[in-house]
Amino acid sequence: MNPLDAAVQQHVNAGWSVESRTENQAVLTKKKRIGWMWNILLTVLTGGLWLVVVFFKMVNRKVERKVIMVDAAGNLVS
Repeated sequence: MNPLDAAVQQHVNAGWSVESRTENQAVLTKKKRIGWMWNILLTVLTGGLWLVVVFFKMVNRKVERKVIMVDAAGNLVS
């Protein structure tokens, strides 16, 4: 297994998704988490009004991107 495959597999196991992959580069993405416990509590306490905020957070979640490359010598470059 080459170093890029091993690095991609390690990131996928940690919750990242592969957006694109070439022979010497992989682009990985991961959506930011939403604190569900607090949002559920606030939804219950506000009688459901907080669901508007939760919906907005879900639709507008930030995406983290990471590019992993392998140079000509076979070394990983992040």
